Amino acid sequence: MARQSNADVETVTDEVETVIDTPEGSAEKATKAKKEPARGELPEGYVTPVGLAHKLGELGLQKNKSGEVLKTVPPQMVYSYMNNAGEANPFPLETVTDSIGVERKALKLDAGIAWWEEKNARADARRANAAQKAKDKADKAAAAAAAPTDEAEATVEGEVTEAE
Repeated sequence: MARQSNADVETVTDEVETVIDTPEGSAEKATKAKKEPARGELPEGYVTPVGLAHKLGELGLQKNKSGEVLKTVPPQMVYSYMNNAGEANPFPLETVTDSIGVERKALKLDAGIAWWEEKNARADARRANAAQKAKDKADKAAAAAAAPTDEAEATVEGEVTEAE
C-alpha cells in the first residue's frame, strides 16, 4: 500500500495480483481462446448494404441537393432506401449463405448499382416535373395578373368612347 499526500487530498493505492490456479495446483495465467468470426466471406459478386454504400461513394453516384457529387454515401442512407423501397421498385436484397454457413442479407453489386441509378433517374424526373409545374403555375399567375389589366383598360377606353 502506498500513501501520497497533497495539501488537501490523500490518495491510497492498493495493487492486487490475480492468480488463477489450475486443477493441477500450478499458478498459470489464463489464456483466452481466439473467438471465431461471426460472419464469413460472401459469395463472389455479393456485397452487404454497407459495402454497397462504400462502392457508391467510390463511383460518385450520389449527389446532394445542390448537385455536388458526394465522396461518401452514409450506410444509413442505403438502409433507409432499402427499408422504404416501394413494391414497384423493390430493393434487390437476397438471403445468401456465407463461407461459414451463416445466412445473411446481401445483394449483387451490379444489381445494387443499377437500382441506385434507377432511383436517381426517378428522383431527377420528379424534380423536373415539379419544376415544370411550378413554371406553369407562375406563367398562369402572370397571365391572370396581366389579363385583368387589359380588360380594365378596355373598359376605361370603352367608357371614354361612350362619353365622347
